[in-house]
Amino acid sequence: MQQENIQHLAVVRLSALGDVCHAMAVVQSIMKRHPAMCVTWVTSPLEANLVRLLDGVEVVEYDKKTGFTGLLALRSQLKGRVFDVLLHMQWSIRASLVTRMIRAKRRVGFALSHSREKQHWFVNEFAPEPKGDHVLDSFLSIGSVLDVHEPSLPCELVLPKPDLGLPNRYVVINPSASKAERNWTVEGYQAVLDWFLNKEICPVITGGPSRDEQHFAEVVIGDRGDEVINLVGKTPLNSMLSVLKGAELVVSPDTGPAHMATLVGTPVVGLYAHSNPQRTGPYRDLDKVVSVYGVLAEEEYQKPVSELPWSTRVHDPKAMQHIQIDSVLSKLDELI
Repeated sequence: MQQENIQHLAVVRLSALGDVCHAMAVVQSIMKRHPAMCVTWVTSPLEANLVRLLDGVEVVEYDKKTGFTGLLALRSQLKGRVFDVLLHMQWSIRASLVTRMIRAKRRVGFALSHSREKQHWFVNEFAPEPKGDHVLDSFLSIGSVLDVHEPSLPCELVLPKPDLGLPNRYVVINPSASKAERNWTVEGYQAVLDWFLNKEICPVITGGPSRDEQHFAEVVIGDRGDEVINLVGKTPLNSMLSVLKGAELVVSPDTGPAHMATLVGTPVVGLYAHSNPQRTGPYRDLDKVVSVYGVLAEEEYQKPVSELPWSTRVHDPKAMQHIQIDSVLSKLDELI
């Protein structure tokens, strides 16, 4: 099929926030390369709040809680529509079942080396081998079937302008990851807060609405409440992106807001221990990562990182405690 004959594109990426950000950077490049193409993206309700910021994308929600009933409703919603290409950008059984509710001539999945959970059963075309180790590179390999080879970073998004009383100069510290074991130490974050305060740069704390995240932020802030702005649980995703975009720098463990910051062009100091930052780090700021992954992975598996599978994780529940405060402050010294 000639590329110019592709008029209707379907994208399936349900979750998670960071990976949806990676996919958004690729999809926007596709839209720039093919401006007349109509794009429909099936995603989860939370992530839909991000995808809707891409101007010109039709967003269709599928909530995994609805199970088989929701799949049938999705099929009914898209009945009568046939897409020229479907990009299957998530190797999970649930996402694969979602793709079966969509009629498409070409169904493109990851290269076999990057496919999991029988995704190859649900596609009729494989992407070429990724040109890099990062998750975003695997998405780019899927985008290459539509002649796209670079992500659109920063992304052009339709963002609100929330009135949150932020100063002209501030940094964002996003202390909580999706799993508590990926959080750095309270002492570490407090040292970073004090470092910025000594530089007379206002720290803004961000995070989700869960009680655990709110409590962790309160502990980190301690007696600095008059000097630190606490926005944890106070910003929906679109407002969070606006806050991240206005920041001078973001400090974060391996979690969604780190990749959201990359999406809007803000530098990120990533704190990594459990996953390889060359695979899951902030895509444009891998040189700014403070990581103990290499040492811990080689200790756990008794092999060099270069000999480990691309998705290998460190399982030590105290892995993040190995990140030294001085290492993080030295990185900040380089950047501020």
